[in-house]
Amino acid sequence: MAASPFSLEGKVAIVTGGGVGIGKSIAIEYARAGADVAIASRKIEHLEPVTAEIRKLGRRSFALAVDVRQEDQVKGLVEKTVKDLGKLDVMVNNAGASFRAKVEDISMNGWNTVVGINLNGVFFGCKWAGRQMMAQGGGVIINISSIAGVYGSTMMSHYGASKAAVINFTRTLGMAWGRKGIRVNCIAPGPVETEGYLEVLHKTNPDAKKVYDGVANRVGLGRWGKVEEIAYPCVFLASDASGFMNGTTMVIDGGPSPNSGDEGE
Repeated sequence: MAASPFSLEGKVAIVTGGGVGIGKSIAIEYARAGADVAIASRKIEHLEPVTAEIRKLGRRSFALAVDVRQEDQVKGLVEKTVKDLGKLDVMVNNAGASFRAKVEDISMNGWNTVVGINLNGVFFGCKWAGRQMMAQGGGVIINISSIAGVYGSTMMSHYGASKAAVINFTRTLGMAWGRKGIRVNCIAPGPVETEGYLEVLHKTNPDAKKVYDGVANRVGLGRWGKVEEIAYPCVFLASDASGFMNGTTMVIDGGPSPNSGDEGE
């Protein structure tokens, strides 16, 4: 019986920011689809329960503490993956960070921190995964952006700017590497219920529920997204089922609403 085109059986993947939220869900769904998965983030304590869950699914996994702003650490992650798991078929650059602030209140340090993680981290991940994939003869890279990178965000301008750059960079790599056997695509999620997003929401808003409900009201489906609703399309992009997709960005935001002119955050 032929394998499903959506199968990741025999594949090896890396997911950065793989300990919580969207990254955790991607890592687990990849394992369910048949992949061995290496996960990385700055906090090893977030990663270890995820590697345990992946191993229970019968797949190989390891966790590594990595600051994606440090190129040598990202290079080391790719090298360890190849050494321990044999190759690298799929790289998911998911690690990200932000905080809410008006443009005029963002410090240089705050700006550089967000851009360092969201943009430089994607660059390092693509660079070193791409080099490995060229040597192997191909692979898939998936970058996680945001609708803030499509529409902008008045309260997270640094985040939106970095995520917009990720979309452009993805398009560029699709053109540069497509004929080298490397497909590079991007996902731009809308509001998704992650620990990080909800924590920021509650810390920065006296009436967090009102804000939460207001965001849901701006979504065509009338609700926030779930982490697995981003993970499933990531399985698709990693699989042969998306074999003719390259350099593109999938916006997954619940669709337009009567208030669709509002900004994305």
